[in-house]
Amino acid sequence: MTTDQLKTLLGNHKFALLVAFLMLIMLGFGFQLARYIDKGDGLIVKAQKETIAILSTDNNKLTTRVNQLDVEMELTQLENESLTKTLVEIKRQLEEQQQLLTFYERVVAPEKSDSIFVADDIELFSLGDNNYQLRMVLLQPTQQKSVINGSLKLSIKGELGGKAVAYKSNDDNFIGNDITFRFRYFQAVSVDFSLPKAFEPESLSLSTTVYRYKTNKGNYERVLLWSDIETDVRKNGLSQSPVSTL
Repeated sequence: MTTDQLKTLLGNHKFALLVAFLMLIMLGFGFQLARYIDKGDGLIVKAQKETIAILSTDNNKLTTRVNQLDVEMELTQLENESLTKTLVEIKRQLEEQQQLLTFYERVVAPEKSDSIFVADDIELFSLGDNNYQLRMVLLQPTQQKSVINGSLKLSIKGELGGKAVAYKSNDDNFIGNDITFRFRYFQAVSVDFSLPKAFEPESLSLSTTVYRYKTNKGNYERVLLWSDIETDVRKNGLSQSPVSTL
């Protein structure tokens, strides 16, 4: 049936009402369809926002964890550096203690020796500006120990202005007096002295006559090359040595 036939059948008034009714139905359907589409878009947007929030939370957690790991790594590196320094220091202390232990073992239980006196652990430190510090330990290496005494003479030989020169303790202003000793087991000695600026030292000589009470028990002499015992304290520092007298 065509539109004209329907209009003739119903009449103008009813046909107009029918068209209006159909338009209302179409308008309602369109409105509902728009609401449905809008609701769907709202759900999609909500889902997207929730996804973004979840991803943001996860990202924040990961960022926090990464920062924590960075801090832990830095702390671990600092701890490792501290441990390394501590181990180096412990090793140095152990080496020094081992040296002291070896020294005291030589004092308490020395090897058999015919000598009643010996100068050992001789160290010469260059302090700069021709100032020096001489260190040594005087020992009694015999098994049977009693108090010994005497005066240790020092002699430094070298060249000054192309001539051979020797500076000795007790007869000039450079080395000072002879080293007086009196001990039963050992005596640590430290001597500070200065030499002329143009003087080139070559050797150090030690000599003494050893007495047990007032009895002469023999002589002791030792010569050392200056280059074998000299240490620059500005590069290597002063070493630890016993300072007691027993």
